[in-house]
Amino acid sequence: MTLAQAERLTARRQQELEAVARAVQAEMLFWLARLDPADILGSWFDQVLPGLYLALSRGQARAAAGASGYVAEAATLMGLDAATAWEVAPSAFAGVAADGRPLSSLLTTPALRGWHAVEQRGQSADWAVGQIRQSVLLMGSTEVADASRGASQTAMAGTRHITGYIRCINAGACKRCAVLAGRWYRWNADFLRHPRCHCYGIPAGDEHRSRGRGSWRTNPHAYFNSLSRHDQDRLFGRGGAEAIRAGADIPSVVNARRTARQLRRVDMGGGTIVTATSEGTTRRGYFAHVRRHLEQIEGRKLSRLRLTPEAIFKLAADRQELIRLLGRHGYLVRPVAEIARL
Repeated sequence: MTLAQAERLTARRQQELEAVARAVQAEMLFWLARLDPADILGSWFDQVLPGLYLALSRGQARAAAGASGYVAEAATLMGLDAATAWEVAPSAFAGVAADGRPLSSLLTTPALRGWHAVEQRGQSADWAVGQIRQSVLLMGSTEVADASRGASQTAMAGTRHITGYIRCINAGACKRCAVLAGRWYRWNADFLRHPRCHCYGIPAGDEHRSRGRGSWRTNPHAYFNSLSRHDQDRLFGRGGAEAIRAGADIPSVVNARRTARQLRRVDMGGGTIVTATSEGTTRRGYFAHVRRHLEQIEGRKLSRLRLTPEAIFKLAADRQELIRLLGRHGYLVRPVAEIARL
């Protein structure tokens, strides 16, 4: 039971997610071919958007469905007790964007920008269609990865002996991700990522806090040394790469602290900003089902506001509160009577 085995498992998990993302993008291309340059918005809403929504939401569900198995197997390889009474609900991570917006709203943004570029700025329709296609395909890759990461973090939160996770990078990781390789985060820490990010979290305990023992996937210096001189210069800049080869500290060269701050959400008013979603809040949604039964058990009306997993991770003061909120907001599947006792 070693970190190296967990790294190899995570690499296989990343390959599986990339395959799911490629399948989603292939299906997206099928629907994007129906986008009419002469009628961007009309063809978008009539023919393109419904197909894109189904393709991406199914891909999100597939990605989230494998999260529980990955977390359990990785935790075992790390020497942790993976027993848990909770089961992640994959459907809770489908149909909604990572930032809490409805998926249809996220997907429509590139079309609106493309239409505006044509109508207001005089850009060619063919150019706009190309930009729309590029943006939508990027969304497909990013949202599949985010759905899997969100489900995995939820599974980790529901497993008592997992107290954190180790960031594991993938081949071709950028310098921003490279400096975070092998870093230990608490179980409720937000996963910093950028578009096209393929990093993942390995379940870990307190005993796994020390860094520098893993392969290039969890060791920034090992990753740097695994690159050719050309790739070192390309990723870190010629001057930065020279400094690192001379013995400089990689985080100092890359200025990871500044990058991390750019990737975090901004506090606009001095308080914590959280996101909520309308997904699953309709009468047939799982969240609505949980809320109705909780209202019957507790004899009071409950809010219809459904927090995103990301918001819950921010708000929860401790693990018990996290489990309670994840259960009450429909992200962990348990009998409602048990959720009410939390």
